[in-house]
Amino acid sequence: MGISLKTHKMLWGRAANRCAFPDCRQELVMDASETDDEALIGEECHIIAKELDGPRGDDTLSPEARNKYANLILLCSNHHTLIDQQPNTFTNQYLLDMKKAHEKWVRETLTDFDPVKQRDAERYAEYIEKWVKYVDLDEWPTWTAYWAFLTTMPTISYKQLDNLEELENWLLGRIWPKRYPELDAAFENFRRILHDLVLVHYRHSTSDGDESRTDKFYEQPYSSSFDQNLYDEKRKEYNAHRELLADLMLELTRAANYICDIVRQFIDPTFRMQEGVVLVAFGYGDLYRTEYQNNERVLYPYPGLEQFDKIRKSRDLDFSEYGPA
Repeated sequence: MGISLKTHKMLWGRAANRCAFPDCRQELVMDASETDDEALIGEECHIIAKELDGPRGDDTLSPEARNKYANLILLCSNHHTLIDQQPNTFTNQYLLDMKKAHEKWVRETLTDFDPVKQRDAERYAEYIEKWVKYVDLDEWPTWTAYWAFLTTMPTISYKQLDNLEELENWLLGRIWPKRYPELDAAFENFRRILHDLVLVHYRHSTSDGDESRTDKFYEQPYSSSFDQNLYDEKRKEYNAHRELLADLMLELTRAANYICDIVRQFIDPTFRMQEGVVLVAFGYGDLYRTEYQNNERVLYPYPGLEQFDKIRKSRDLDFSEYGPA
C-alpha cells in the first residue's frame, strides 16, 4: 500500500511545500508555465526506510506504518540523497526533530500559511479516500458490468449493494468544509444518482443466495393459456428497465469521473493520474469511456430521475446503442 492522499496532503501542506532541511527550505512546487502544469520537485522521504535493508530500515515499525505521515519527511532531491547516504548522522530522531522544527517554523513564520485551509484539505482528502474505497473504484469496470451491462439478469452481490447504500447515507451525513463548492456538489451529484440507481434496481429485484439480481418478470409458464401479447408487453417493459438501470450506471460513472476531475483541480493535481479515467465494460467486455461533456459540466449535471429518463439518450453513451441486445 502506497502513501495515501490524506498523508500526501498532510506532508506537503504542513511543510508549506518546502524542503524540511533547515539550511535549504527550498520551495518544491514550481509554478505552471504557458505550456505545462505546475511541477512537484519534492520527494516524500521515509524516515525509517520502507524496506528493512534501507537507510534506518532495521526497525520494528510495521510495513503499513512506514507509509504513514509520522514516518515521512518532505525534502528536496539533494537532501533526500544526503540523509540516505549518511544514515548514521541523520538518525531517526534527528529527522523527526528536523521535521517538527520545520513545521513549527512554517506555522510561526510564513504569513501565507493558512491552518484552516490545511485542515480543510486534510478533511477533503479523508472523504475522498473513503469514497474510493466504498465504490471499489479500482474494480469499477468489473462489478458495474455484472450489475448493469453484461448479463440479461443484472446481478450485484448483497455485500456490494450494502456498501453502496451505506455510502449513500454516509455522503448525505457528511459535514463538508464548504471551501470548494464544486467538489461538495460533485459528491452530492454522485449521491443523488446512486440513490436513484439503487431504487430502480429494487423495482424488479429478487434474491439469489448472496446476490440480488433483476427478476425476469416477463416469464410465464408455457401452457395452453400462455398469453403471447402479455409476454411481449412484459418483455418490452423488462428491456426498458434494463436500459434505464444501465444508463443510470453510465451516469454514475460520469459522476465518478467528474469527482476525480474536480479533486485534481482543487485538492491534488496528481490524483489517479496513473490509473486514468474510470471506464465501463459492456458488449463483449469492451471498455468504454464516459464523461460529462461541455454544457453538462455544471454543479449538478444529474437532473433527477424523471428528467434523466427523457434526456439520457443525449449523453455521450447510452445502453440502447452500445449494449447487448
